Amino acid sequence: MKTRILLMCLFSMVLSTTYAQIDTRQRNVIKTKITTVDDISHIQSKELKSIWKPSYIHVIAINKKASLKDFIRLNKYLTEAPLLYNPQNTLIICEEKMVEWVKEVATGYDIFPLHTMNLSNEMIIEGTMVPLTSKDNTPDYDFKFTKEKNI
Repeated sequence: MKTRILLMCLFSMVLSTTYAQIDTRQRNVIKTKITTVDDISHIQSKELKSIWKPSYIHVIAINKKASLKDFIRLNKYLTEAPLLYNPQNTLIICEEKMVEWVKEVATGYDIFPLHTMNLSNEMIIEGTMVPLTSKDNTPDYDFKFTKEKNI
């Protein structure tokens, strides 16, 4: 009888832990909202808002389908123009599973994992991102990302 009670307790603990983890993942997914039309994306993200710095002039977004060749090209792009691109004025956006790769290629740069960024067929793009204000008439969004060029 004691064994049965212990097994039931253990089962309920495992079940509640699993449920708590699933619930956390679902809440993280809901926190980010992106709408893209042509080359402009509107982003709603409390996490991005909390790490945003006004010094970001350049934003580089990496497609989840990027290959090793694309990462090498990004490294070359960042190192050939150190006066133009540096960790103080450049933010890199990528999938959460790619953060470690990006850290290797762009050491010292701020990296923000954003899993729903839709870049269509481009692997790496550069653009500008600005915080939205009440004058922009988009109350549901925090930022506007404008694509400028493919890297």
